[in-house]
Amino acid sequence: MKRSFKQWRGLLFSLLLVSVIISIASCGSDEPQSNVIDYYLNVEEEFLIDGSTAHTDRYYSPITRMRDVIRKTYPNPDNKGLDEAVIAACDKEYETYYEMYDGGSEHFTCLFHLVKAHKVNGIVKESETLRTYNYDINPYEINPDE
Repeated sequence: MKRSFKQWRGLLFSLLLVSVIISIASCGSDEPQSNVIDYYLNVEEEFLIDGSTAHTDRYYSPITRMRDVIRKTYPNPDNKGLDEAVIAACDKEYETYYEMYDGGSEHFTCLFHLVKAHKVNGIVKESETLRTYNYDINPYEINPDE
């Protein structure tokens, strides 16, 4: 019985040693780091109509439209980026939105930034603001005589 106990103890010790070696060897990541460039919007002031969110559902959101344009222009993040194409597409969308609602009775406001992000394994490691879009459509006129 004593001999059997020593054999089992030796087997358990061997299993413990093997598991420690495996866990130490697997601590580092064997996968190569995935470095990509992506674009997103940093919203500073939400979309408002006459200073309220009460009726924003009646109109196209400039934030949603701009995000759609970014995804259409740059659908798959890669390690190169397309700064000029993304900025040009966003500028065009900004002008189109202004043309859609300019001259109306409602005052549209919104402020956001187009940001270029350098991601490593999906985590933003560095970002850079490329452009700021300030929507102020149909502002109220202030009459100094009143």
